[in-house]
Amino acid sequence: MVRRFALLAAALFVVAASSWSAAGQDPSARVDKVFARIEENRGAALWDDVRDLRETGRDGLEALRQGLTRADANVRIAAGAAIYGADARDEGLAALLQVAKDSKQEGARPRAANAAAILVETDPKLAPEQREKLSNEFMEAARATDDDLVKIHLCRGAYALYGKLDARKPVRDLFEKTTRRDVKDEAALALASMEVFQATRSHLMEMAKQPGENGRLARAWLRYDTASLQRERAEGRRPAGGESYELLDEIVAKLREYYYDKKLIDRDKLIEAAARGMLSSLDPHTAYYDKKMIDDLKKEALEGHYGGIGARVMMRKNSAGVAWLTITEPIFSGPAYRAGLRSNDIISDVEGESTADRDQGELILKLRGKPGTPVKIKIFRRGWKEPREYEIKREEVQLETTMSDLLPGGIGYVNYTTFGDLADEEKLKGSNLESQIAALEEKGMKALVLDLRFNSGGYLRTARQIAGMFLKKDEVILTTMAQGKVVETHKADPERVRVKVPSDLPVVVLVNEFSASASEILAGALQHYKRAVLVGERTYGKGSVQDLKPLESKILKNEKGEPILDERGEPQFGAAARITIAKWYLPSGKTVEKEKVGDKEVGGVEPDIKVPMADRDLWKEFEFEKIRATGKIEDYLEKQFPKNKEVFEQLAVMDYGDPSKYPGYDEMFATLSTRCTKEEARELVREFVRKRVQDERKKAFYYDLEIDVQLQRAILESCKALKVEAKTIKEYGYFAAAK
Repeated sequence: MVRRFALLAAALFVVAASSWSAAGQDPSARVDKVFARIEENRGAALWDDVRDLRETGRDGLEALRQGLTRADANVRIAAGAAIYGADARDEGLAALLQVAKDSKQEGARPRAANAAAILVETDPKLAPEQREKLSNEFMEAARATDDDLVKIHLCRGAYALYGKLDARKPVRDLFEKTTRRDVKDEAALALASMEVFQATRSHLMEMAKQPGENGRLARAWLRYDTASLQRERAEGRRPAGGESYELLDEIVAKLREYYYDKKLIDRDKLIEAAARGMLSSLDPHTAYYDKKMIDDLKKEALEGHYGGIGARVMMRKNSAGVAWLTITEPIFSGPAYRAGLRSNDIISDVEGESTADRDQGELILKLRGKPGTPVKIKIFRRGWKEPREYEIKREEVQLETTMSDLLPGGIGYVNYTTFGDLADEEKLKGSNLESQIAALEEKGMKALVLDLRFNSGGYLRTARQIAGMFLKKDEVILTTMAQGKVVETHKADPERVRVKVPSDLPVVVLVNEFSASASEILAGALQHYKRAVLVGERTYGKGSVQDLKPLESKILKNEKGEPILDERGEPQFGAAARITIAKWYLPSGKTVEKEKVGDKEVGGVEPDIKVPMADRDLWKEFEFEKIRATGKIEDYLEKQFPKNKEVFEQLAVMDYGDPSKYPGYDEMFATLSTRCTKEEARELVREFVRKRVQDERKKAFYYDLEIDVQLQRAILESCKALKVEAKTIKEYGYFAAAK
């Protein structure tokens, strides 16, 4: 196999490969003479000078060592290179790396680094353990230097020594970002020596037109690259013709030749992995689905039950811009909640795989599975120093999609969590959105708060049906467009619903960053026609349509090579591409899909009244974690709850921020070693109280009038529309005065 050593040996004198000749008559005098010549010509003929130094024989070694003390850096470089050739490798390289590190002489630092790289590149006698040690030294020096050329030469040497892949990145970064021609040229040549041609080929071709040493080396590397490709085709490792993608074939060939474990190189699996990356690079929703994912999707698509951990999840970016799978809300009857998982917990790993910037649908399918089977996940929560591992046994989880209550003052509240099939909801639960709104009207509802926070969407047809409960016939709900053309226009049809919300009933819709897809369609349409006031935060920005397209190259076949048919007589596919085929647009013409337009991010639905959810102070979260760990609140409730059950049930709904309402609170608080005040610690106590009450009544709290600032604002807007002073209603007076 052609190696980079051959190219360098043709251009440079190979110091390390030659033995020392017999000693001359006066080696010290000869060495001093060469040193003087180097000082005079300023290192212009460095490798010729090194050759002459070598010819002084071993008797000249001590004289060479004297050269390491000279002021001229070029003399020290030549002396170090010659000493390396005397099998004193560590001593010679140490001298060169020292010059590369701190010489003040013009041009000396990159020249010394280049000499060190050449020596190790052309030395066949280095043992594997020496190569690893020297490679680490080169990389350490490369990371420490502030000279771009020095960095390039040292990284080149590190790669030649031990094939360190991390040596490529600094050079690649310099090649792509530098504006200096000399740095770009050296980086291109270094990358070529590291077998990186795809990114550098065009620049090497430009360099090859130039006279001089760099032009000659560029031409040599291009010949090497061409010969390698031809050889791979001749050996059957690269099919000729346009039917194969050159880059993928080249990567597979390189892996077959260089990868440390050839048993792992399976071309079909590698191409499939490339297909996953290709699809996911387009948008967050376009993805590759293998057969298991297709089967799971068919079984579970938008049903009200499945085998899983019992938690609603969504990808959410942190302050660093990394999207993590995040629990938006646990299902309180499910195994995740019982295991201690809570809202806003980050699922950092699923079965040993990180969730960072992964496809949400793929991760959800990993969490789901056959009821009774375990799944291992890692959870990270604010206040924790490290993620914690949980093993949760999957269960068939019943999703409660619609929860409602009539709040004080006749304000109806409906929490709608997913846009499932309305008929299925009625059949499975005995109650759906239509029937619950109807029940609220029978109870005397005067205004409605529709909570679509954390609702990640569902059936488009359900969004259309619900819109028909609020809008006039033929009012446009959304428009679907693909490839610059209108595909379909969806309009409201009140005749398709059983319940029609009175046109004069005030409506407030709650949205947040987790409201997506169908939630955004409904909220955007109601906002456009001024049928509802939107309160909360900008929605997620999922305004695209995906379709699963089977891949014909992945048709499943039997032993005879015939397609395997399903029960309908259609071919079964082993893989499919989920492709974004269209985008949704609101009646206003604005896109829902979150995307970049210049430097501005557009998409999602902006609320009429922006109310961010209040964040707790980090120090308080830390204090709460310490209190939780003591178990003192649990002890307190074990003592007080049985004899004060009715009091605690009232406090779970509203305690008005008053710790004195809790029986035995002062005695318990005195045992806590915390920076929290009584009022601050009360927040945590109330959390435990609400959980205890939930457990007792076997029903989750799905709203909190006391701390939910977005819901509070929605109530105030409802009161305003009803011309009612909110502060005159006891439960609202607590927060109305502060608004």
